[in-house]
Amino acid sequence: MTISISYRSKVEHNNTIASKFSGSSRYRLEEGELIEKIVKKDNEPNPFESQFEKDNLSLDDVIIDEECKKTYRLNKAKVKRKCHAFGRLEKSKKFLAFYSISFPQGLSDETSYKVFNTWLTRCRSRANLNSYLWVAERQDNGTIHFHLLTNDFMDIRVVNGFMASALKTEKKKGNEALKDVDVGVYNGVDVQRVGKKRNKLISYLAKYVSKNDVEFYRLPWHSSRDVSRLFTSINLDESDKEKILSLLPTDESKYTEPYEKDFIKVTGFRFTPDDKVFEDLDLINEIIYNN
Repeated sequence: MTISISYRSKVEHNNTIASKFSGSSRYRLEEGELIEKIVKKDNEPNPFESQFEKDNLSLDDVIIDEECKKTYRLNKAKVKRKCHAFGRLEKSKKFLAFYSISFPQGLSDETSYKVFNTWLTRCRSRANLNSYLWVAERQDNGTIHFHLLTNDFMDIRVVNGFMASALKTEKKKGNEALKDVDVGVYNGVDVQRVGKKRNKLISYLAKYVSKNDVEFYRLPWHSSRDVSRLFTSINLDESDKEKILSLLPTDESKYTEPYEKDFIKVTGFRFTPDDKVFEDLDLINEIIYNN
């Protein structure tokens, strides 16, 4: 039996895992050596395969309906684990920010994603944005908005200017939802600096993630490549089990009711594990991130 420990849960499963860590889009660690993954392709190409690879997705992230239309759903557990890995980096401990990007009510999903992509592109090229993770959420009024986590500083006035410019372009095209909106002064971007309260921030983001059960025709989340490459769990071999498991509480009330499916058992944490549990995981992620 293999035991894997992530930032918020313990997983027991029957599969033997060669890599010491899991969750990276690019790497595995075997016998102390980082090895790039090789993606095996079947003889018959999958029409969605290249998109999966590009977006760092698995079949658990996508739904194909009866008419063969592709929709996406948010893999909440994956996003939470990636947020924790990102937030534990040394750079993130020095600075971490949580941006909320909203749009005028009634803007369509297609236009919202288009404007967000324009905004994100300008932030990357002109506002020092390099490392990030974003999540889409549908508001009660039906309009999509986005949350973005980054450890890069961006001037809020500058990024709000990017948003106003992108909306102005769409208004000029005759978008009805923007007809009565003064897009020149629209401040759709808000930011919260986290400082040393990164666990609270991740919990804050997790709150949005947890209530997000909407299916999207576009990606519901994505991250920069350096974030997607981070490991999110450690697979315990016999030499690690005693050491790591001894750092976890024995009180059953500290854990959620186990969830069992397909030869795995997942037990969630109602506590924050000791940092010593993730020493090796944090170390290898620093190496990956700074590579």
